[in-house]
Amino acid sequence: MNISIEKRGRRAARNAGWAILTLAVSVLTACRPAAVTPVPPTPTIYRPLPTFFKTQPTPVPKRQTHSEASTLLLLGTDRRGLNDSSDNTDALMLVHLDPSAGRIAVLSIPRDLWVEIPGHGDARVNTAYALGEQDGTGGLILARETISATLGIPVHHAALLDFHAFVTLVDAIGGVDVDVPYAISDPTYPDDDAGYDPFYLPAGEQNIDGATALRYARTRATPGSDFDRAARQQQLMLAVRDRVTQLDLLPDLIKQSPQLWTTLQTTIETDLTLGEVVDLAVGANRIPADGIVTATIDQNCTRDWTTPGGAQVLLPDQAAIEALVNGLFPPPPAKAAIEK
Repeated sequence: MNISIEKRGRRAARNAGWAILTLAVSVLTACRPAAVTPVPPTPTIYRPLPTFFKTQPTPVPKRQTHSEASTLLLLGTDRRGLNDSSDNTDALMLVHLDPSAGRIAVLSIPRDLWVEIPGHGDARVNTAYALGEQDGTGGLILARETISATLGIPVHHAALLDFHAFVTLVDAIGGVDVDVPYAISDPTYPDDDAGYDPFYLPAGEQNIDGATALRYARTRATPGSDFDRAARQQQLMLAVRDRVTQLDLLPDLIKQSPQLWTTLQTTIETDLTLGEVVDLAVGANRIPADGIVTATIDQNCTRDWTTPGGAQVLLPDQAAIEALVNGLFPPPPAKAAIEK
């Protein structure tokens, strides 16, 4: 068991976007019998301000103070350009933040995991967002419902970022420092159209910018394919966390959030309010490194299977995933009985 542990029409969260990724990358959760899925809140969709408002200063949101634990589903869409209409989610990650316990748990979920999507039958988990957009449920809502039912735990919020948001946000902190474990050679890495943009990265410690970090997170030109990608995505999260905390970047970046609000208005969608986003980001930034636990639904929790239609997917090992989830998301301690 490894305990080392994605409609573009719903435009989101200008400066909420930065803080969401700060939470995601600074904190760097497998299928339990379906539990009762909590009723999802109505998403808060942030849309571009009218033109006559864009010259007005945008106030930095005041941080709220909450100590309750919450779970956030992070989705990375696999759109390769502004004209790409794909809504499948290329990356899925569940982040559980418990400020009172000083703990963060992160679970990477493989995109090819074969699960039941409410109202649509069995399909790859990475299609849940797209199906929600198509049937009117809402992409974020259906994705949350799917993960919640699959893992048997509540998922309170969700956020979706596309490739352009990822690059912008990593560049906003001056890149990240990573130790590349082995040289990567990917001559068929896809470009923003229908061709290739070869990607090569030598092994060793180096500072990489947003575009390089995106390629590093997405390439499958390694022996472990998608499981290796999950490990690299978690490595990037930890690298961003290290940079933000070591250089104390969070206060200044929150002040700069109005500019990022404008930059990212078409690339991020979330059901979080702006105040909630800032609160989560600050809370995550305070968790010490030894309070972060990461895991992946990997080959120990799945097996390869070909569907009757010929699709190659991953069937979940229910018992192994349940054990992983139980270890990663332990139930809150029972309150001591009040003595009479």
